[in-house]
Amino acid sequence: MLKRFCLIVSAILLLAQNVYANELEISAKSALVMDAYSGTVLFEKNAYENRAIASTTKIMTCLIACESGRLSDTVRITQAMLDGCEGSLIYLEEGDEISLYDLVCGAMIASGNDAANAIACHISGSIKAFSVLMNEKALKLGMKSTKFTTPSGLDKAGNHSTAYDMALLSSYAVMNEELMKIASQKSAHISVNGEDRIIYNHNKLLNVSKNYIGLKTGFTERAGRCLVSAYKYSNNIIIVVSLGAPDDWQDHKRLVKYAKKCYKDISQRQDIEISVVGSEKSKVRCSCDYDLKTVGTITVKRYHYPFAYAPVRAGDTLGREEVYINKILVKTADIKAQEDVEYG
Repeated sequence: MLKRFCLIVSAILLLAQNVYANELEISAKSALVMDAYSGTVLFEKNAYENRAIASTTKIMTCLIACESGRLSDTVRITQAMLDGCEGSLIYLEEGDEISLYDLVCGAMIASGNDAANAIACHISGSIKAFSVLMNEKALKLGMKSTKFTTPSGLDKAGNHSTAYDMALLSSYAVMNEELMKIASQKSAHISVNGEDRIIYNHNKLLNVSKNYIGLKTGFTERAGRCLVSAYKYSNNIIIVVSLGAPDDWQDHKRLVKYAKKCYKDISQRQDIEISVVGSEKSKVRCSCDYDLKTVGTITVKRYHYPFAYAPVRAGDTLGREEVYINKILVKTADIKAQEDVEYG
């Protein structure tokens, strides 16, 4: 039925003030807070400084896997997938069979370096070829200061990014429902050779609040503690990136608390008149109400039938308004009749 609606108003622009800040004491050597939908930077500290990013690298690895359309593939583990693996593992062995979906779980939730390598080799044939794919994707996302040389994030010459670039990646990644379904789990069951295993998420913020919905932890000697978190706030998602942060859990809680104060409350009531057929009255009074928080530019698109047939009752839904931030739908509100219009 909604396909029969007409786009009456193409766009209504409501401008909310962009907010930038730099003064907040945190332990991270580099950090950035971004509103995922609008791309507005809410906080930055050395955000364009190139640094090792440890296992937060796996956000890109798992994003590519989720976008491949091959999550149901069965992967047979080879020795090439396991060579050089150390640190966090899901303890795969040569000859094991596991789905690509479970490998993504193993990489995102348990931070398995063997799982990340297996993803890369299965999709591209080798880690080197997969790194090319990672870097192509990075350029498409505007990650101009990033170079990937490994799918796992283990210390390797050349693998680096910035807090800003990782926020760009994460703002894109949170739009992938499959990836976020995995990243938000505190634990998961995976199957290796048909046998059940349980893995646990390293992200302690998932236990702090249900509003934390991911994304990825990381640690190596060179990178230090790295963390990318996604926090659901009203109709927004706040992305927090910290690199080289000894006290990363507290940093992220402090930064989210600060970021919430940057959002502007917007309450809208649109009064609308829609033509009526079959009544002495030519118009019916309608309205559309919504409240939201934002730091970006809002575009509102209004849809309703060119006319309504009498009788119309107060409270009848005659259309809708869709609220977008950077082309992303964040809110839908009904256009409702505010009066009765009788037939005749």
